[in-house]
Amino acid sequence: MRCWPKLLSVAAILLCSSLAARSQETRIVDFSADITEYDESIGKGIQRLLGNVWMKHKNLILTCDSAYLDQANSRFHGFSRVHIIKADTLHLYSGQIDYNGKTEQAKLDHNVLMDNVVETLRAPALDYNMKEEIAWYYGGGHIKDSSNTVESYWGYYYVNQNMFVFKENVVMTNPDNTLFTDSLRYNSKTETMWFEGPTEVFSDTNYIACNRGYYDSKNKLSVFHGKVYMQAKEQQLRTDSLIYNQDIHITDAFGNIELRDTVENMVITGNRLFYDELKNMFRVTDNVDYIMIDQKDSLFLHSDTLISSREQELKSRRIQAYPKVQFYRTDLQGRCDSLDYLVVDSLIRLFREPVIWQDENQQTADTLLMYLRKGGIKKMELLGSGFLITREDSIYFNQIKGKSINGFFENDQLSRVEVDGNGESLSYLKNEEEIVGQNRVVSSRIVIFFKDKKIDRISFLKDPDSKLTPLKDLGDKDLYLDGFKWLGDKRPQSRETLGIWK
Repeated sequence: MRCWPKLLSVAAILLCSSLAARSQETRIVDFSADITEYDESIGKGIQRLLGNVWMKHKNLILTCDSAYLDQANSRFHGFSRVHIIKADTLHLYSGQIDYNGKTEQAKLDHNVLMDNVVETLRAPALDYNMKEEIAWYYGGGHIKDSSNTVESYWGYYYVNQNMFVFKENVVMTNPDNTLFTDSLRYNSKTETMWFEGPTEVFSDTNYIACNRGYYDSKNKLSVFHGKVYMQAKEQQLRTDSLIYNQDIHITDAFGNIELRDTVENMVITGNRLFYDELKNMFRVTDNVDYIMIDQKDSLFLHSDTLISSREQELKSRRIQAYPKVQFYRTDLQGRCDSLDYLVVDSLIRLFREPVIWQDENQQTADTLLMYLRKGGIKKMELLGSGFLITREDSIYFNQIKGKSINGFFENDQLSRVEVDGNGESLSYLKNEEEIVGQNRVVSSRIVIFFKDKKIDRISFLKDPDSKLTPLKDLGDKDLYLDGFKWLGDKRPQSRETLGIWK
C-alpha cells in the first residue's frame, strides 16, 4: 500500500512533462525583430515587434514589418509585407495576418497571394488551416496555373489534393474557352474541372450551355449533361448529354437530339449524333426524323440513320438516309430503303423499292428521282421498271409501265407523264361516271395528260397496238399489267406515323 504515493508521483511527473511538451509545441518560441517592446497598455503579456520581424513555428516561417506577439496564447498579429513560407514550397503574401499557433490557423487580409509553384491564388482575404491544409477565401478571388484562370466570389483550396472548390459567379478562362457557372471543382495538378448548375462555355468556334459537366483542360475534352445546347457555325444542337473533343473538333451527343441548320432550313432529331466540325459532317442514328422546312408545306422524313455532309466542290449540303426511309408532306408521301438529297440540285434520289404517292397516284421503279423547286415538285424520273398506277376505285386501277417514265408537275400536281421504252398502258373507259370498258395499249412511246388529278387523255406516239375490251368480258387476270403492286396499305398517313414501317 505504501507504493501508491510513489506511483502517483511518477504519473504526475509524466503528465506534467507531456503537457509541457504540448505547450512548448504550440507556443511561438522562435522569433526576432530589430526592436522588441513591452507595454501593458497594449495588453497583458503582449510584445510589440518592430523592423525585420521574423517568426518560426513548426515548418512555418513568417516575416513582416511589425507585429504583436502573445506568447501565452500563441497568437501572432503581423502587419505590412507579410510573407509566409510553408515547408519550402508554399508562399503566402498579404498586408496583415492573425496567426493562432494552437490551432495553426491563419487569417490573412489585404491583397492576399498564395503561390505553390503549380498555381497562384489571389484574394482580398483568406483563411488557412495549416494543420488540415485547407484554405478558403471570400469576397472575390482567382487562381491561375499554366493553362487556366478561375475567378469566383468565394472558394476552398485543399492543398494536399490540389483541389479547388469555387462558388458563386465562377468564371474560368484559357486561350481556348471562357466558362461561366455557379459551382466548380478544379484539380490544378490534372487540370480537370467539374461544374454543377447552369453553365455556359464560349470559344471561337462554338457556344455550349448545360447544367453540369466535366472538362479536361490538358486533353481539351469536355462532357456536358442536362439540357445541353451547342451552337457551331450554322448548326444549333440540343441534347441530354454531349462529349466534345476540342482538339480534333469531334462531338458525340446522346439522347433527345435536335439539330437545326439555319442556312439549309432543316431540323433533325434522333437519339445519337456524331459531328465532325472540320468536315462539317454529322451522322444521326436511332429513331431519326428530318424536317425540310418550307413556309408553304414542310417535308418530314424518318429513317434509322441520316448523314449530312458538305460537298465543298459543289458548295452544297448532301443528305443521305437509310434504311427504312419514309417521308410525308400533305401532298406527297413516299418510302424506300435509302435516299440521297443534294441541296444545290434540289434533287432527291430514292433507291431499293422506292414508292411515291400523290393523291390517287402511285409511282414505283428500280430508282426514282424527284426534282424539287421552291415550294414544290418540278419533275420525277422513274428509272428501270417504272410503274405508274392511278386508282379509280377499290377494284379498278389505271396503269402505265415502261423502261423509263418521266412525270412533270404544275402547281405540285402531276400534269404530264412520258413513257419511253416497252411502254404499256391499261386504262378504263367511262360513260359519265360508270366504267364501261378497258383499253390496253402497247407502244414504245406514250404521253399521258392529267387533269383534276385524273388521266385526261393518252397519246401513243410510236407503233401503238391497242385492244379495247368491254367490262363484262374482263376476267380477274385481265385487270392488271405484269408487275402490278398496289401498296396503299404501306402509305404513311401522317407525320406522326412515319416511324411505323409496314
